[in-house]
Amino acid sequence: MPRYKALVIGDDTRSFLATVRSLGRQSIEVHAAPYFMVAPALQSKYITEVHRLPYYLNGGADWLQAIQQLVSAQRFDIIIPCEERSLLPLYKHQHELPSTCVLAIPNHQALDAFFDKLNTRQLATQLDVPVAKGRPLSEHDTTESILAELRLPIVVKQRKSYSWPDLYVRTSVKFIESRTQLDSMLPSLIKGCSDFFFEEIFAGRGLGVSVLCQEGDVLQAFEHHRVHELSGSSYYRKSVPLDPHRLAAVKRMVKAVAYTGVAMFEFKLDEQTGTWILLEVNARPWGSLPLPVSLGVDFPYQLFTLLVLKTTPPAVAYRPNVYGRNFFPDLWQLRAIIAEPLADKPRKLITVAKWAASFFRPVIGREHHDVFTWDDPRPAWLELKQFVQERRNSPPPRTESVLQRLRFLQRKKQAAIQIAFICQGNICRSPYAQIKASEIFLHDKNRFIFCSAGMLPRNQRASPPHAVDAAASRLVDLRNHRSTHANEDLIKNSDLFIIFDKKNYDSFQARYPERVNDVFFISDAVEITPKLKIIDDPDGLSIEIFQKTYLEIDGFLYQILSEIEKS
Repeated sequence: MPRYKALVIGDDTRSFLATVRSLGRQSIEVHAAPYFMVAPALQSKYITEVHRLPYYLNGGADWLQAIQQLVSAQRFDIIIPCEERSLLPLYKHQHELPSTCVLAIPNHQALDAFFDKLNTRQLATQLDVPVAKGRPLSEHDTTESILAELRLPIVVKQRKSYSWPDLYVRTSVKFIESRTQLDSMLPSLIKGCSDFFFEEIFAGRGLGVSVLCQEGDVLQAFEHHRVHELSGSSYYRKSVPLDPHRLAAVKRMVKAVAYTGVAMFEFKLDEQTGTWILLEVNARPWGSLPLPVSLGVDFPYQLFTLLVLKTTPPAVAYRPNVYGRNFFPDLWQLRAIIAEPLADKPRKLITVAKWAASFFRPVIGREHHDVFTWDDPRPAWLELKQFVQERRNSPPPRTESVLQRLRFLQRKKQAAIQIAFICQGNICRSPYAQIKASEIFLHDKNRFIFCSAGMLPRNQRASPPHAVDAAASRLVDLRNHRSTHANEDLIKNSDLFIIFDKKNYDSFQARYPERVNDVFFISDAVEITPKLKIIDDPDGLSIEIFQKTYLEIDGFLYQILSEIEKS
């Protein structure tokens, strides 16, 4: 029997890890293409190999070439994207990849219906599936016209969670509780009115109906209800029997678009009245996936069976009232509830008591952990280690100054030394430092080459006006600067990296852990100080903050120059 190979794109401990384990337990060779190379999920014993794909930028030529080469070399039987940032590029370039590799992506009708929330609402309305009262935003709207139809409080949503060209920027939901809030927000919303719509808030408990479908027919279904819920998210849920009315609604919607694949339909239920509404659809692996997988409703392997083996998997029954928990996020939600200043003490005590009492469920076999499993414990241990490190907020290890490393490289390397200044967006600090360093070290241009980049996967952004003006006051011209992402070529060709704050360090380590020993804080210019000094990101702040930031950068660069000239 041949051993099948799958590429799973993602790195989270929920949808991605559940998919990896599901396939790996069936002796499928699983490869991973993560965004962050130090993600706990990558410690799974079921991952055979990890591949770092470039981000999809500048039309995606580098991404497409990399995935074409990877698929051709590895001969994957299936690629499963676990979120839109990978699903949308796969959909766009599906006909440019080998036809022997199955892509677990929706058809055109499903993509249009389920990845656009306004289209989802419209399809649901056509099929008599209840949704919250709402309306799209129009360029002629006023506060009065909106409030004539909708009752405060309301939410404003963007149609898509991810979209071109800013594929790596997730949109957010904004709550509007007063007329004053709506007045202040409306002018900016109207500028992009075609992307926004309003909904009244529907109070209730969140729940999901998950399905596996084949050409519009539901082959497998599962329902869960949220137990702990805060600000629209939940990390503790339980299995419940399928509600026939909600399942019928889901069946009508998948039938309408002839959907093939897995999906989770998110609803809200008013438990007092029994009324419910559809919120949105996740037509790819979803966050609560570990619960059905732990109960034998093995959606990822069922999907593999359907798409690769061309076999219709049989439906599986499941136990109700079994719980699934993602421990650390759930703990953090409890902490947030306790910290609420307006919450009364009795409510806090009841919340803590219920949370503590829930820990008897694993003992009696009625709770599963999203991350920890006995057959694959390593992701949970790394998650615990990272959780402790984040809470301690200890500074990164610092053993060398920039000057010490430069002197070492000068002795070791005959060619020019390439120094990359790295910040988050490459629009404020790093481009200024690059240009300033090039001027300061002008007489050493044969010894040093300077470049800059940002860790955020976004290119061609201009520096903000305050950055341009503050830089100009120090004779640095940022008017024509456009941001560059710190891609693999830049990382490979640079000898050392100078950063400004701990966020830069964490982002660099997450993406390029193999080069983290070549990363230095600019404040460690000539010596390691007892306390790490950081230069915060001035983006969005006053011009005075920008001027102070650039003055600090100049000071550290001149320190390095002074010491180099002595040697």
